[in-house]
Amino acid sequence: MPLEDSLDNFRPVLWQEAFIRAVDEPDRETLAQLIREAERAICLRRLQLENPADYRYEVRAMDVATQAMDAIKVQRLGVGKKLAAWHDCRAFQKTA
Repeated sequence: MPLEDSLDNFRPVLWQEAFIRAVDEPDRETLAQLIREAERAICLRRLQLENPADYRYEVRAMDVATQAMDAIKVQRLGVGKKLAAWHDCRAFQKTA
């Protein structure tokens, strides 16, 4: 699916729902997949925001969620926080 189609159909709360599913998941394999999905949803939302300053509270919440997922990757999955991360949305755009 082209990135533009993803953004057009993207609901702003999707990243929050994806994050909650990820942090509540007890199975390690499923947890890793859900974290990737949540990171992708956060990245899509960031790309969707025309002026992030207008959404500073949501942007801050996305930053906190990303930090929490980094900690989960280290503590529960035993991997480095940068492994398969979507922190750089520019890199995500190139792979989407």
